[in-house]
Amino acid sequence: MQRMPSRMLAAAAAILSLSTLASITARADETRPKAVLELFTSQGCSSCPSADRLISGFDGRKDVLAVTLPVKLWDYLGWSDTLATEINTKRQMAYSVARGDRDVYTPQLVVNGEEAMLGSDEAAIERAIKGASLDLPIDLSLRAGVLTIRLGDADIDVENATVWLMVVDDEVHVPVAEGENRGRKLNYYNVVRDMRPVGIWKGRPVTLELPLSDLDKSATSGCVVIAQADTFKGPGRIVGAAALDEIFPARTVGAMEATLPASADTGIR
Repeated sequence: MQRMPSRMLAAAAAILSLSTLASITARADETRPKAVLELFTSQGCSSCPSADRLISGFDGRKDVLAVTLPVKLWDYLGWSDTLATEINTKRQMAYSVARGDRDVYTPQLVVNGEEAMLGSDEAAIERAIKGASLDLPIDLSLRAGVLTIRLGDADIDVENATVWLMVVDDEVHVPVAEGENRGRKLNYYNVVRDMRPVGIWKGRPVTLELPLSDLDKSATSGCVVIAQADTFKGPGRIVGAAALDEIFPARTVGAMEATLPASADTGIR
């Protein structure tokens, strides 16, 4: 019986380890989203329902995280959007200033914080996704009411990025009594009900711990965490993102129309 020399065994083990590491890295890249889609929409806009439906088609895809941000742009037209928040409305405005075009409309979709397009233009959205990337790895875990956010290392030209927590309801149905969509029941997916900064990524791995005790609790609530570069003009490129489908799995449904508090106590390490 012939035995392989020890140096050859060591070399083979090293090759196997590198192969395993490459395989793990490849699987991580496959499961990590490459694009965050932010749809700015309004119940008072007759052109929005087609974009709202389109967002539902992106739900469940591994390569994107799609969220809906209802805004107040058209509240004066006879129907006040029941899901719209001030922070969503200001975020859309801030994007327009940061891009320099000051172009604000509904339905408007922004990909990775930079590229804006008509929210119902599926072909344009798919093209933007194809060229998108989110290179900063983010991992989320939840235990005993504390959300742990782990941000890794990435070779990107961003020194600082704000870490944002979005609390989302997976599906909301709204009957509209007045305005352009009068008599319709509109369906919304991954609706942002609360958005707040929870920390800073400064180019090196960091772990953030966030107690969820002050959030209104709903069994349908999940969360999306993004890391977004800040520029002197406003919000910049989104460099990383991750999501959890449920952050209050033991709770019962009943807070769908609740307005979440605007402040939070956070723990940062």
